[in-house]
Amino acid sequence: MQMGFSNSYHLTPGTSLKKGKMNISTTMIPNLTKPKALIADDQTDVLEALRLLLKGEGFHTETVTSPAAVMTALRDQNFDILLMDLNYARDTTSGQEGLNLLSQIRELDATLPVVVMTAWGTIELAVEAMHQGVQDFVQKPWENERLMSILRTQVDLGRSRRKLVHLKTATKSLSEKIREVSELKPLMEIVSAHLQSALECESVVVFTRAPHEPAFTVASSVGFPEDDVGRLKFELSSPIFELLENLVHVEGRDFPSHEKSKLEEIKAALLVPVLMEGALVGFLAVGCKRTGQKYDEQDSKFLSTIAGQIAAAVNHLRWQEQEREFKEAREIQQGLLPKEIPQIAGFEISGAWQPARAVGGDYFDVLKLSETQIALCIADVVGKGMPAALLMSNVQAAVKAFASDLVSPKELCAKVNRVISGNIAPERFITSFYCVLYARSKKLVYTNAGHNAPILLHRDGTLLRLTKGGAVLGVFRDGHYQEGEVELTPGDRLLLFTDGVTELTNPDGDEFGENRLIELLRGNHHLGASELQQKVMNAIVEFSGGEFQDDATMLVLAVG
Repeated sequence: MQMGFSNSYHLTPGTSLKKGKMNISTTMIPNLTKPKALIADDQTDVLEALRLLLKGEGFHTETVTSPAAVMTALRDQNFDILLMDLNYARDTTSGQEGLNLLSQIRELDATLPVVVMTAWGTIELAVEAMHQGVQDFVQKPWENERLMSILRTQVDLGRSRRKLVHLKTATKSLSEKIREVSELKPLMEIVSAHLQSALECESVVVFTRAPHEPAFTVASSVGFPEDDVGRLKFELSSPIFELLENLVHVEGRDFPSHEKSKLEEIKAALLVPVLMEGALVGFLAVGCKRTGQKYDEQDSKFLSTIAGQIAAAVNHLRWQEQEREFKEAREIQQGLLPKEIPQIAGFEISGAWQPARAVGGDYFDVLKLSETQIALCIADVVGKGMPAALLMSNVQAAVKAFASDLVSPKELCAKVNRVISGNIAPERFITSFYCVLYARSKKLVYTNAGHNAPILLHRDGTLLRLTKGGAVLGVFRDGHYQEGEVELTPGDRLLLFTDGVTELTNPDGDEFGENRLIELLRGNHHLGASELQQKVMNAIVEFSGGEFQDDATMLVLAVG
């Protein structure tokens, strides 16, 4: 085919190619990043000239002579750039055959940089080629320096473009994998393996905050036997954490020798913080790239995005764990409450429990000790969640074990206190009120262990608070308790309640308070126990707008 030029190209000794008197730049591309070029032209002398030129400039090359061969090569191998003629044997001047080929290439690989060459170029042809995704256009005969400048630029841009696509795909893939994980350790194992593959790095170690010590320990690792690094930890006092608000390049940093040796052991080139609401919850130690290349801005953005995904995933797993704990704690708490409230002749007893969103430690019980004696108990553990629910289950078990018609309220409180004091965390305690009602004499004997004082409203309107007793349970193992005693008369109403009733707040932040509760009792003194309990519950629901900050629990005793 007529190419439109007759200039001869020849090799001189060494690695440079000359055209006439023009010297070619021999700037070599480092071996680790040698680009691979596919050259397509139906003229063998042109192919050979271009092959030798690119070889001398540090390129690996493959040559083909037809559009079909171009497509075959692109399907079989990966190239950094395609340098192609637009005109082939069947169409020597219009460039249409080359334009058709470009369309096929873009369907196969939309990111491959393409530079086209032709001796019969027109502005219209160049514009059409650009529309087909061509990165640059070179007129034959070419200038070697300009051609190599174009090729190097397009190789760099193409690599950057392909890397961006690769990292975006890797980000999306990891996001999809993370959504399928329900436990922390498998999550970290997926993250470390995924990062090593995406970045083609030697190693990745994921550190997370240790649950029982002030340090970050290894959650997962790839790149070496886990036993080799599993023992490593970084104390919270490490100067490394002063820098981990942002990504840290390890090279050149002046770390203390003992910290530096740890970083060398895990081959760390980068440290990437995993932050949740500004707090460090973990970090990634990423090793060097296998290619020897440095980490660039794209890598940094990718790692920051992944760190954000990890933080979101950890937060979601924590939320799921809290939900599971919430459900389990709620089931425990519900199991503590009586399924039916026993009654005794001449009295009516009603109980209610309104759970809050966060599980508390409220408990109430009504225990029939004999045909003429019945015990009422209400208690509240300081704290929330599973620990509070488990502690309250211990209280319930102790109360049930010791309650009998032969054990007085003060004795029961002392016994329960001794049991609980030996099995409770230092910052926890229980408030409790326990009383025994003697139906025949209408006498109520009680012990108040630091609980909200029950309200006794007599029929004549006089009011009494039941305060006598002693300290809260679980603090003083050998604590002593006193008893109070009151006489009940027909028409009296007794209300036992937890602080979730009186400390409930409305949207304006105002507490329901004991005064409002007392006025509510006075205004509905004529109601029976069940109706009065419902009246109080409706009032606090209306007051709070249905938003309970703590469990609201109550027992109402009405004397017939």
